[in-house]
Amino acid sequence: MKKILLTTLALIASISLFAQESDGDNWMRSEGSLEGFVIGSHYFTMVSDANLRERSNTQSTVITKLPIGTPLEIVGVSTDSLSLRGVKLPWVQVRTKSPGQPEQAGYLWGGFLALASIHTPNDEYTPNAGVKYLTGVAAYDELKHQITVQVRVAKEGKELSKCEFNTSGDLSYYPSFEVSFEPFQKVKAVLSVNYYYPACGYPSGNNLLFWQENNQLTKVLETSSVSEGGVFYDSEESILPTQRGGIGDHIVVTHDHSEFEEKGEDLVRSSQKFGVTVYKWNGAKLLKVKEIK
Repeated sequence: MKKILLTTLALIASISLFAQESDGDNWMRSEGSLEGFVIGSHYFTMVSDANLRERSNTQSTVITKLPIGTPLEIVGVSTDSLSLRGVKLPWVQVRTKSPGQPEQAGYLWGGFLALASIHTPNDEYTPNAGVKYLTGVAAYDELKHQITVQVRVAKEGKELSKCEFNTSGDLSYYPSFEVSFEPFQKVKAVLSVNYYYPACGYPSGNNLLFWQENNQLTKVLETSSVSEGGVFYDSEESILPTQRGGIGDHIVVTHDHSEFEEKGEDLVRSSQKFGVTVYKWNGAKLLKVKEIK
């Protein structure tokens, strides 16, 4: 059991952009809807020194500054909002939920909350024990249909690493978050971050990040998928070493483009293009070593 936990454990937190639930001090599993922040839901702060204010505006008195990874409970949602870098979110009334610490209450801008997170148990069997992996949206470009995603790694109120990148999406997209532990040289964890919308015609990008032993967090690969029901699908899938079909210190990416047409009452594939690309991690970079079309 210990060997399984150390080598193949991968847990997913998949939620809407605005609502999240936790299950205590175990791996976080999240739920929510596209309707907004939900009273009673739980979050972690996404940034260091987040201002907890008396009222729902930037001129209000700062009660305290909350460290990154502070657990919070939503107790109210204000009609006041704030827009930064194209991200417009409401102020939320929160109370802190840190074990052994006095409870504090106040208002926090919604953009300071991690929209998906994974919290590793602080025990001897879990790699990177006690670490919080956090993701959220830092900016939104409506014209380009593009979001800027942040991923941060924190422990005991201190940020260990941060990465920011652009990907397709908007503020109605759902984040899917996964952490796995793979046999890559000098890599402590592999993070998979995907912002998607569960409907035809909406492209999604799955971004792979490596958290390295020097605490550098780097996006190393992005794959994309899009489909139109009954017409086509274009899908890329990454296969990691511990997954079925995986290879040592490599990442295998399969690419399937299929088109369909109606024949009578049936829908049949009219064409298909399939390819495989193989990447190798050399301890510092992910290099393309083979491509088969």
